[in-house]
Amino acid sequence: MKSETRPAEGQMDSSSSSSSSCCKRKAEDSLQSDSREKRERLEISSQEVLSVKDVCDLIHYITLRRSHSVRKPSWFGLGDKRVSRVNVMVLDGLTQSHFYRYFSLFRHLRNKYSARWTLAPSSGDLLTSDLLSAEVTVCDRAAETRAVLPAVLRWHPVIRRFGLSSAGLTNFLLTQQEMIKQKYPVKGGEGCEGFVCTVSDRCVTDSSPLFGLDCEMCLTCVGLEVTRVALVDSSGRCVLDELVRPPNPIIDYCTRFSGITPALLAPVSTRLADVRSRLLQLLPPDAVLVGHSLDGDLRALHLVHPHVIDTSLLYRQEFGRRFKLKHLAQVLLKREIQSEVRIGHDPCEDALAALHLAQYFIRKGPREVVEDHLEDLWGLECPEEDDSDHVTSSSRHSSPLRFGHALSRSGQSAVFLGGSVEKSGSLSNQQCRRHQCSSDREVVCVYRRVVQSYTLSVLHFSSFRNTLNQTAAMGPHLQQVCERLQQMCVLYVGPLPSDTTETLVHRLLKHCGRLWITRLLHYTHEVHAEVVFEHLEGAQLALEHLNGLQINGCIIKARRPVHDLCLDLDLRLSERQNDPLNARLIYVSNLSSKPHRREDQLLTFRQFGPIQSVTSAAEHAGKRSRHAFIRFECADSAHAAVGVGLQIGNRKLSVCHALTPPHMTSWTHPVTTETSADRAEQGEECDERLLERQMKKLDARVGKVFRALEEICLSVVILPGHRSDGVDHPGLCFIHIKQTPECLL
Repeated sequence: MKSETRPAEGQMDSSSSSSSSCCKRKAEDSLQSDSREKRERLEISSQEVLSVKDVCDLIHYITLRRSHSVRKPSWFGLGDKRVSRVNVMVLDGLTQSHFYRYFSLFRHLRNKYSARWTLAPSSGDLLTSDLLSAEVTVCDRAAETRAVLPAVLRWHPVIRRFGLSSAGLTNFLLTQQEMIKQKYPVKGGEGCEGFVCTVSDRCVTDSSPLFGLDCEMCLTCVGLEVTRVALVDSSGRCVLDELVRPPNPIIDYCTRFSGITPALLAPVSTRLADVRSRLLQLLPPDAVLVGHSLDGDLRALHLVHPHVIDTSLLYRQEFGRRFKLKHLAQVLLKREIQSEVRIGHDPCEDALAALHLAQYFIRKGPREVVEDHLEDLWGLECPEEDDSDHVTSSSRHSSPLRFGHALSRSGQSAVFLGGSVEKSGSLSNQQCRRHQCSSDREVVCVYRRVVQSYTLSVLHFSSFRNTLNQTAAMGPHLQQVCERLQQMCVLYVGPLPSDTTETLVHRLLKHCGRLWITRLLHYTHEVHAEVVFEHLEGAQLALEHLNGLQINGCIIKARRPVHDLCLDLDLRLSERQNDPLNARLIYVSNLSSKPHRREDQLLTFRQFGPIQSVTSAAEHAGKRSRHAFIRFECADSAHAAVGVGLQIGNRKLSVCHALTPPHMTSWTHPVTTETSADRAEQGEECDERLLERQMKKLDARVGKVFRALEEICLSVVILPGHRSDGVDHPGLCFIHIKQTPECLL
């Protein structure tokens, strides 16, 4: 969302009417009083920095939650999203500083990924290895359960698909990939031209209604066509039972199975479009259709519905074999259907049986269903484990559970694509297929061919690191990048009185933001000061508030440095304002250092709209930070807060649109005394145009991989960061779940 940095209260007309100011102060005092009486408190948090282990835990949870009780990470919420695959891209050699220095070049990373986190620095090689061979964090109770679980249950196809602890009907819905694989009609799918889509919600819940559906068909000159349709609701009541006259001549009535005879269809005038309209009226938006091999029924109805439970795939067997509905009803429901005594099947009876089978599975859960019916349904025996077996099993499972082993045992697969297969860790070929690629381009090409074959894919892009190794040392190069970022926070202030000290400069500017460096310049005709703010917002507020200020006869002016690093500074600041992460975020400075007053000052911003969170910088030298970032629930509230100046008592609050993303702590880094000129003389200055080309290529490859991802896939992009000479250069972690256009909020 585009936004403009508006003047804060310091630029407003100081001669506004006294009555208006008085009313505003009374309203603010009233807000403060109410907040004290109600003892409201804002939750103030500091920026969260992720580690490689945090990212690994998220990937473990996504891929293994159906087969193992993996601990859910607290820092990332999936909601009701059912992720099918995970893709990880590691851009080796890149840091957070690279991303924000070349912000405009990372078009896909900026626009396609909805979440960013600062990542603690790590080697790209070690990160890839740790990701694939890390230890899985599971609940203790789950580990004990697996220790005594017989192998015949652990490897059962139902347990491998749904896990041990899945509950609720949403866990047993067919994914879109499963629907495509099982030839279900899907929107835009092959052979689905002219099909009608039901009106359905994007997401269903565990309380959504179930509807059993079954159709009987006759053979016409064009194939099987519907001649009877039945629908039962979740209570078992038949809400639709209609005979349908097909548009084409009937060759075979298939009476033995369908129960349809010429005499039965003779008076019928109902057409397929009529019964389909009835179905659309009867099904609520969150309806879940249940049936046995329901793909054939939906194709015959020329109907597309996204939320389906197929009982033939619920009670699954090895190698894709399926039980007949009659056998499932007899064993599990103790019910006789499709009796040989009666001619033909009753679709109401079949739809009701499928409904009850689904409800039984949901109520019992996969583990109890398998344990109760391992012998009578699947014809398998569950061996009794003696004490020695139990001890052996317990000792075996007391060892750490590695991610590669857990992924393989759950019937899933992983692939590593990159420059060196050794970077994929110590996993066997069965646990992770390795493919060595000679270039980043080959990585993308190979991945696009195998995208649908693996649950987890890890892509290691190493071209930037290789180029950097050939042209410049990593330490000096990062110093160069950080200098360019830091120049955005630099201001020259002056002229100042001749007796000015650094302490006076600090007092003059501290209401705008925390200062990183303050240095007086005495070699100019008049005294000036060079100041470096910790955040871009501090420099922006100083530019707006200081110009024209008079001190001891000196009219002060604040200005940016004038050299080649700052020629495109306005454009880069505009890019920061347009960053989607900052649309609802404002920067507030000159807050009180006293906790209660500070909190009351922050609470006054609730008059502009609901506040989602307040982020405060860490304490510095034992002093509480005087600035904070406020995130509103909507962007309009942020615009309104910036457009109105706030004065609480004798303290003016400085407010502007946020330019710093919420995950970033500072724009400044420790610097060495070595200058750019020194590095250029040593041949360590990296060619800027070469760097820009590399950034564009990397971003383009990220975009190609993202487009190749299937829907409901979790995409993670990692910029590993770098650590050298005791200086940490943090990385970045981008996360987004690719969704269909209908699912986008």
